[in-house]
Amino acid sequence: RRASGVRLVFSHNLSYRHRRHQRLLAPSSPHCRHRAQPASSRFWMLGCALESREAVFAALSFSAASGSLLIINKLCIHAIPAPSFIATIQFAVCTLFCLFLRASGLAAVDGFEREKVRPYLAYTGMFVCTIYCNMKALQNSNVETLIVFRACCPIVVSLLDYLFLGRELPSARSFASLLLLVAGATSYVLTDAQWKLSGFRAYGWVGAYFCILSVEMAYGKHIVGPNLGFTSPWGPTLYSNSLSLLPMAAIGLAASEAETVRTSQLSTGSVALLALSCVVGVAISFTGWYCRSLVTATCYTVLG
Repeated sequence: RRASGVRLVFSHNLSYRHRRHQRLLAPSSPHCRHRAQPASSRFWMLGCALESREAVFAALSFSAASGSLLIINKLCIHAIPAPSFIATIQFAVCTLFCLFLRASGLAAVDGFEREKVRPYLAYTGMFVCTIYCNMKALQNSNVETLIVFRACCPIVVSLLDYLFLGRELPSARSFASLLLLVAGATSYVLTDAQWKLSGFRAYGWVGAYFCILSVEMAYGKHIVGPNLGFTSPWGPTLYSNSLSLLPMAAIGLAASEAETVRTSQLSTGSVALLALSCVVGVAISFTGWYCRSLVTATCYTVLG
């Protein structure tokens, strides 16, 4: 009886965790908005309500990888002025790593299925454009400018969260905090030397990055839900990187980056930076989808 009781409790705990995980991932109807959990049961990070220790771990991991890759990519572009080439190498390494995990059985990685590939094609288009605009923004402006524009994305994403993903609108205090971000960004732009010299042209790439990223964040939350039946975040990681390889390579060829790479003097340091960016690229791909499955699109945008 004791053994059966242990099995019953264990089964109940697994069932509870499964139901809770499904509630976190499930897309809700527009007629039934998500209600916030009691404040005592949540963890707060950068103004985001995280409903489990697992979400806290995922958020910290993703934030660390995101911040690291931003700096590393800036250094890579300075050493190798070919954004598409760098991104293509990162996508290729991540794809090969996912295939290795699948072949070796070290992790559950979903294979390619038509029902899953189709929704990811639209995401891939936005993802490739976002990465390319990110790289061009880093090439033509400083890291601070990109961070400021990136910090304004949660305002747009919170509205998309409400309109299409069934989430509640931010509270008055949260919305005031988001507006404070906009005020800070506006102040930065008006005092930036690049703005005084070039005006709107100085923010062409970073502006495109802002617009595309806002839509991508909301759509990414939708396709990582349980409706596609992925067994682990490695599935979306493989899909997003492998499907982005050819479009990003095509952009590089159209921009004549092959000639740029051929004429560049690749030092040991630049190759080491590229290798490091690939390692961190794998980390941000996995932790990104892992975190995205546990938090709202708005919270994910704030963290990244």
